[in-house]
Amino acid sequence: MATLIYEGEISPDIVPVTLDYRPKVVRKETADAPEAQFEVQVFVGRIRVFVETDVINSDIAIELYLPAWDVARTFFETLDFINAVPYHISLSRVIFPDGDVMNVQLADSALAACHNFSQNDLEALSEISLTDISVGLAISDILMTLGKAHYSPTACGRVAESIARLLMPDGSRKEQWDAVRQILRVDEAFLRTLTEVSKGPRHGDRTEISAEQNQATARRAWALMGRFLRFKVDGDLDPNHFELLTARTA
Repeated sequence: MATLIYEGEISPDIVPVTLDYRPKVVRKETADAPEAQFEVQVFVGRIRVFVETDVINSDIAIELYLPAWDVARTFFETLDFINAVPYHISLSRVIFPDGDVMNVQLADSALAACHNFSQNDLEALSEISLTDISVGLAISDILMTLGKAHYSPTACGRVAESIARLLMPDGSRKEQWDAVRQILRVDEAFLRTLTEVSKGPRHGDRTEISAEQNQATARRAWALMGRFLRFKVDGDLDPNHFELLTARTA
């Protein structure tokens, strides 16, 4: 076994956090990451996640980054509850057994590829999100898929339902979903992949959903949000540039 060390900071740091307890947890192998043991250390406002696994290289270090961050986040949310303080943690580098250091960050290029926005669109999108709180909250929901993989089904279902209400606030539920399909060019099966997977979690059923399904659901939700925001910015979607989204193609 060899050890990777993911290191970062904790804020607010008015009183830098130090914790005696160092939780350990083993996560089984998934399609995205090998089996590994995670141990969290917190000392004077700094956080380290020690990750023991059989094989270590740069690709595995990237694959284990999100599980390491998730373990640290879950641990700190327990402290958030105890102190009623919303601590923010970041893991910004990984240290290899030979001492080499690689910078890392929480990001998912696969989700960014689900829409066609760039920083050139920041002004137009900000004008919408800052003046319409409902749109801003929907964007906040979609971002939960980045930092809270286990919350992804709930977030994605809320995103789909929020978009339906935003497109036709005064319509019936059927009219709202019809509007989503017609305006954003998606089929019913596509929408059901978002709403059905969220039913259990939204009603307290925490049955584990595979990482693969979480990721697929997140991609669909990001694609839907991208189309909704493009409609808000530019108006009707051009069928030549936005083909019909189906459960099979998305």
